[in-house]
Amino acid sequence: MNQGARGYQETLLVDTIDRMRRNPEGRKVVYLRLGSMQAQNRTPVRLKILTRMFRPLESGRQVQIFNLTNGDIAMIVNGGAQRDVNDIVHRMRVLFESDPITAMDANGEDKFSAWYDLGIDSAMALHTAQEMKKAAQAGPPRTEAPPLPQLSPVSLDEIQKKIAHANIVPFVRDQPVLRVKAATHEASIEFVEFFISIGDLQRSVAPNVNLLGDRWLFQDLSRTMDMRMIETVVRAPHARECPAISLNLNLETIVTPSFKAFISRIEKQRIVVEVQLIDVVTNLSLYLDVEGALRALGHAVLIDGLNVGVLRLLDVSKLKPDYAKVAWAPELADSKGRDSADVVQSLAQNLGQTKLIVSRCESTQALSWGLKNGLSLFQGRFLDAMRSGNRRAAGGR
Repeated sequence: MNQGARGYQETLLVDTIDRMRRNPEGRKVVYLRLGSMQAQNRTPVRLKILTRMFRPLESGRQVQIFNLTNGDIAMIVNGGAQRDVNDIVHRMRVLFESDPITAMDANGEDKFSAWYDLGIDSAMALHTAQEMKKAAQAGPPRTEAPPLPQLSPVSLDEIQKKIAHANIVPFVRDQPVLRVKAATHEASIEFVEFFISIGDLQRSVAPNVNLLGDRWLFQDLSRTMDMRMIETVVRAPHARECPAISLNLNLETIVTPSFKAFISRIEKQRIVVEVQLIDVVTNLSLYLDVEGALRALGHAVLIDGLNVGVLRLLDVSKLKPDYAKVAWAPELADSKGRDSADVVQSLAQNLGQTKLIVSRCESTQALSWGLKNGLSLFQGRFLDAMRSGNRRAAGGR
């Protein structure tokens, strides 16, 4: 195949991963979804500049870079360069923080980058590369779509009216937080989080507006979504079957008559209210009122939106939540980034290891790291797949 052929880079990536997975030697595959950024951020010039940030690491074959047909880049990274790559990815997030692809989605998942350890996840890394190869060879040429206009006060008002009257049931998702036993990997449900898929909601009620473009207007919109979520969950039969349920809400929502009515209708079921750290920091007095009131009723508060960078600056345990949720990042398992793991372990010790949740668990590496460090609560697609596999093995129970 000549280098100008469609899918050449993807083919080269597939062949390289297939060859290296027989002797992984600590290598990782990294996918950066640069091609999914907004049109103004993924111009050919900018994509070249971003790729060039990794070029110095190519010396000594520490990093192999593949420029993919869809604008993404893939890299095979040796152990000695993984921390450097992670630092560059972090700088890219900061540089393009206004682009929705660099933010976590409603489920707390990373849409911008994906890491696969060839010693553990080689099959998934190879499958991803093969799918990219198929798409590159079969798909039509990419057409540049104009960027969506950002949310404005006028469009916010229109969208809020639509959401107030829309059937949001099709957009509601749920994902359990599992308590896993280190010895047996046996998992039980701690609680089930219910949330609205922002992507699906946008495609339905606001296909021509970037809902996440303005952070503060989106927060205003999220209060409307809070109310609709409360109305939906209280009527959902399968929610009543959960040992406990969690909702990610604004602090202001928790003190409304609607939420109080929701609590009274739920009756004896335990509620875990997830609040974003930025909401807590900007309205600490309200958080303290809410935290005490919920606990007095037998419910719980969870602080979400935590990562290693935040934990270096703030001791979240002093806020005394019932749970805290920290997003998994590959640097936690990197021996050269020991300080990253230390800040998470410090929170676990101060808060209590049984209260710290590792979220965005996409591979066995995240689970293994957490269990090794005395943690037991996890959430993510890898856990969902593991639980589904266990149910099938048990005959569908």
